[in-house]
Amino acid sequence: MLSYTEHYFLKATVSGEPIGILEPASDWTEEFQDWEQKMDLNRPRKLTPSVGWHWLRAGKAEGKLMGGCLESLQHLRGTPYWPDWDNTIFFFETSEEKPSPATIDGILMDYEIMGVLQKLSGLIVGRPMYYSDEEKSQLDQHILERTRKFDFPIITNMDFGHTAPQFTLPIGCQAKIDSAKKHFEIIETAVI
Repeated sequence: MLSYTEHYFLKATVSGEPIGILEPASDWTEEFQDWEQKMDLNRPRKLTPSVGWHWLRAGKAEGKLMGGCLESLQHLRGTPYWPDWDNTIFFFETSEEKPSPATIDGILMDYEIMGVLQKLSGLIVGRPMYYSDEEKSQLDQHILERTRKFDFPIITNMDFGHTAPQFTLPIGCQAKIDSAKKHFEIIETAVI
């Protein structure tokens, strides 16, 4: 486990204090090493210097964290398990199956039609796995276009999801976004 991942996991699951302000990781990887074959024990994964988070739309927001892997969330639509999106900071990431930026745009269009985007106070997006820089740029453009009617702040290329390292997002806890200060902060404790 990378130390960044361990640090934020322990802050979320062991401490009785809020996680507080999260910082971008200094490097990252999307390299897969088969755990079943114990390839991850032969050598550390190769890390790439991080360009940091992308503050896609400015603003301030506060709300409860709600979200997950976008493809998995699709299975909850129309079920009793579909979340209450009122006043949420929606977080999503994509799987190693690498849905195209256009596919993600289609899912976000569905969410707009369903009234989800209208209820959000903020949006954060995990670093997509196996995307080229061009595909990351396309994804950002799709997100901006799809949310153009709304004024909530958006951060992309964040350290959660299927790449590593990653911080832990406690679903349902209150969080804040402040683009002027470049702060993303979890202000409610996840455990008692």
